Amino acid sequence: MSALSELISTANTEQLSARSISRAAQLRGHTLNHDTAARYLRGAHGTPDEATLRALSDVLDIPMSRLRAAAELPSESTEPYTPPPEASRLSRRQRRAVDEIIRAMLDPAPGARQAARRGEAEPPGE
Repeated sequence: MSALSELISTANTEQLSARSISRAAQLRGHTLNHDTAARYLRGAHGTPDEATLRALSDVLDIPMSRLRAAAELPSESTEPYTPPPEASRLSRRQRRAVDEIIRAMLDPAPGARQAARRGEAEPPGE
């Protein structure tokens, strides 16, 4: 079981089912599917997205910093990134480009993930 799933299970002191966690999350304004909650409860999950972490944090009263640390994600800052005031000068196209750069930095290409698992600096052939 992953460290994240262990943390979630430990925090689930009321032994809520995946459906109960999902319902509670939805009542609090989150969009957490019961299948997703079930995967996290049993440890069969991938890297969590922010929406899932926020829902679990809210329902199970787990600090975001602890959830992120257990998921091996940066945990020193748990608030959404706010660009500097000068960013208000960006055009819509430029803002989309910056958003895409952020997404690309957070979701490396499959080759990069495989190389990282093998301990290589870059994927072969690049």
